[in-house]
Amino acid sequence: MNGIPHKTLIFHWVEDRCVWEELPWADWVRFRCFGKERSSLLIGADAGEHYFLVCMLSGDGELCNIIPHRYVVSSDARLVHGFDGLDVSERAESGKLEGLVWPTIEDVERHKELGERGFSVNLPPLHTIQHLLQAIPGIAGAQPDAPCWNFLSAVGVCQSSTTAN
Repeated sequence: MNGIPHKTLIFHWVEDRCVWEELPWADWVRFRCFGKERSSLLIGADAGEHYFLVCMLSGDGELCNIIPHRYVVSSDARLVHGFDGLDVSERAESGKLEGLVWPTIEDVERHKELGERGFSVNLPPLHTIQHLLQAIPGIAGAQPDAPCWNFLSAVGVCQSSTTAN
């Protein structure tokens, strides 16, 4: 995770201020233990659950994708636990399925099921969504087939219709 990916923004929900705050890439990398110091520190974070959104924008600034993350942070502001909605055996199964060169239809369906469960447990609380719509750039320009609609529809945001009523 060297360098900042082009047009990728990280947002962190700060509950006591009711705001999605942009998190610098270096802080995200450190928190996820990918930094040089291999620390999981999120400076200033309170203990408890924290929600993050990794937002990818196109070269034109249109929203392309949003990947939600939910973590537990300790009283010393360190990452304790990430959520994927899977137990240990399911996590191992998912990893095995992901590595298959020639998966069967059943393998693909099972991997999709495990992935969907992991996705749903990471969605932010509903009371954060209005604030999210104000914070994240490029939603209005998101293409109808962009992967971001998977996340947006899961939190109740609908695409606008271009057909007359």
